[in-house]
Amino acid sequence: MSVKIYSIESLRKENRNKNIETEIPYEVAGETRRVPKKMVNGELEVPVLSKPAGELMTTDPGMEEMMEKVVLDVELGRERVPTVYEPIYDRLEDPNFPRILDAKWALEGMCIFLKRLEGNDVKMGAIAAHEGPIARIESWAAGFEYTEEMVLYDHGFEVEVLNRAFGEAYNALLNHIHLFPIIDFNYTSDNQTSSEGEDGEPYALQIKKTLRQALKDCVNARRPANTLLASKEHAGDIEDALETMLYDGTEYASIGAIDNIIYYDGWQTKVGKKTYTYEGCPSDKAYLIRPNRGFKELVKVPLRIDGQPGPIRRLVEEQIVGRTHRGVFAAVEENVQEVNIDEVTNE
Repeated sequence: MSVKIYSIESLRKENRNKNIETEIPYEVAGETRRVPKKMVNGELEVPVLSKPAGELMTTDPGMEEMMEKVVLDVELGRERVPTVYEPIYDRLEDPNFPRILDAKWALEGMCIFLKRLEGNDVKMGAIAAHEGPIARIESWAAGFEYTEEMVLYDHGFEVEVLNRAFGEAYNALLNHIHLFPIIDFNYTSDNQTSSEGEDGEPYALQIKKTLRQALKDCVNARRPANTLLASKEHAGDIEDALETMLYDGTEYASIGAIDNIIYYDGWQTKVGKKTYTYEGCPSDKAYLIRPNRGFKELVKVPLRIDGQPGPIRRLVEEQIVGRTHRGVFAAVEENVQEVNIDEVTNE
């Protein structure tokens, strides 16, 4: 099967062969600095502190060493929760983005070559604006503290756990803000395909028939799709449905129109006594998507990590804060078909 699978598990496996050399920005007392990030065969090189954290925090060079480790620990956390939304979205990064962007900014050039006849004007190209919601740049932030006790007793392992959890939470946020608009949209009949197939047929065959009808619906609506978003619960049946299948003496051809499958089941964490949940795809639904044209990832400020001395009244040695300013443009109605993949039964 030539389809590309995007899931947290598959990308983790793929990352084991990744080689990366780049620089990651961070800030100390308002000054931007950079730390080299080097990954060889999926292993990220994370430095070991030369001294206990408490000693390092007392000098500028020590603080720089400490922050470099924080940043790379965060990157390690991000590798543990890979982002899966990239096949759907075009990424646009511009520090000059305004807070609110009208849908008219999502432009597409349109042009055609016609046979040139003597005396006729040349057909001029045009710019078309996608319909859709207004995009808004939002601010997102998280932080944690190194307490005097953590520093005094050199609880280095706690420092690393916090750093990596920070990175995991950031990538989980990115998956959520890009995929939830698709999952949460209120679809009408024009963007819905019901389950196909007959009671008693293999579930994979029912999914095959349903996907074939959904792809036809997308073509008829002039928004041909090539990316499928679904829960991993039915991954085996979905992937079987794309292959050639023989059932009851009839051969059902493979489905070649789907290039990407994204499996997304959300994310959950507990901070203090409160549990935070990002909803994933429902098990009875899938989404056929025409990517890129109506989906824009808008980055005004990527993740920036800042270290500052903490308030002494609470015996906090250092506060680490990360923030990003970004938004999404998701013209869902123009580009997504909701597909009901409930198993057909007589019940």
